[in-house]
Amino acid sequence: MENKKDFSIWFNNFNKKYTMKKLIVSSIFAAAAYTAGAAPLITIGDQLDLFFKGAFIGKWDSNVTYAHDSDNKIDDYAATFRLGAEADYGRNSKFKANVKFHEDITRYAEHKELNSNLAHVKANVAYVESNYKIAADFSFDQNFQNSADTVEFARGKLVRYNNITAGVNGSYDFTEKLFGEIGFRWYEIQYLGEWENVYSDQDIYSVPVSVLYRITEKISAGLTYQYRYTEFSGGPDYYALFYGDNRSDHFGGLTLRGELLPKLTSEIYAGVSYRDFTTPDRGDVDDTTFAIRGNFAYEVTEKLGVYVSGSRDFGSGASRQATIVSMGEIGVNYFFSEQVSAISSFTYSYTEYTSIFRNDDCYIGRVGIRYIPNKFLTFAANYRYLDNASNVTSATYSQHLVDISVSVKY
Repeated sequence: MENKKDFSIWFNNFNKKYTMKKLIVSSIFAAAAYTAGAAPLITIGDQLDLFFKGAFIGKWDSNVTYAHDSDNKIDDYAATFRLGAEADYGRNSKFKANVKFHEDITRYAEHKELNSNLAHVKANVAYVESNYKIAADFSFDQNFQNSADTVEFARGKLVRYNNITAGVNGSYDFTEKLFGEIGFRWYEIQYLGEWENVYSDQDIYSVPVSVLYRITEKISAGLTYQYRYTEFSGGPDYYALFYGDNRSDHFGGLTLRGELLPKLTSEIYAGVSYRDFTTPDRGDVDDTTFAIRGNFAYEVTEKLGVYVSGSRDFGSGASRQATIVSMGEIGVNYFFSEQVSAISSFTYSYTEYTSIFRNDDCYIGRVGIRYIPNKFLTFAANYRYLDNASNVTSATYSQHLVDISVSVKY
């Protein structure tokens, strides 16, 4: 859900190294690992590789703008041409860097006003020593789409906004068994054009700190604390009156991750989140909720993988609404061969708007298939059904989405 991007951002980015090796088996992106060995277009020295990346994506969308009424519902075909490049540095070095860029040029068959050119940048750097690691990342994404929080005022249009993320984190081994981690993350959502006066920009800063103990070579457990500060700007004046200009969140809990059983990999954060903020209308407001984020991946056979993930934490809407978001997903991947794989997944989320009388139940089901004939090409086809059921009529909508793509990396 695009409108929940402020919720537990650090959980998605912090310490991925511990779970990615196994989770890749049970992820929709697993097949992409096969194409990572594509020969570079240009090699400079023995450290830097440059790649060309491109794709063509054709899709049919039954409800492009997530409209709830037939008058504003747009059913259309679209074609996206993706042109991009990637640079990899550090093949034989402790310092590694990866930078990706692509531009999506999307054209609709009938509704030309929805056409867009959207740029995307992602960069990662890391330096690794025997007893410590430092990593940093940055991303920039231009968006032209709606979410459950923006459909109420969009009314047949698409909302234009930018997402920017940046962060740094490090880990240090105090002893052979005991190690610590600390990070800093910044996330910004920036509404553009006519939407600057409709929704509020958000800047979210978070600092996670963990102290962990290696129970075994493959399992670690410990304590985690995170402070998160959200600052709002823009939008109608009454947003500040009802919801305030900022809010603070504190999370404290337990962390467990690693290979709990043979072929079962997990990462779990569980504890309590406390939120407080002040509004001119309601004065001091505070709330406490159980918070959790967990990922489990099980390799049933060499061809079959199952994954389950779930989360619950505070969030914020596009109009500064305070929310509690609970989400769960289950998925199955099957590899018919090294070249052909399929995925099926189901996602459910429940969003409770604690500042207003609104609750949303969102259901997403998808199936997809991917064919990789060689290390340069990838063919894929996907179908997704989305249903957002809300007690607010204008936020109730459904969508069928079919896409077929051809991607190349060289």
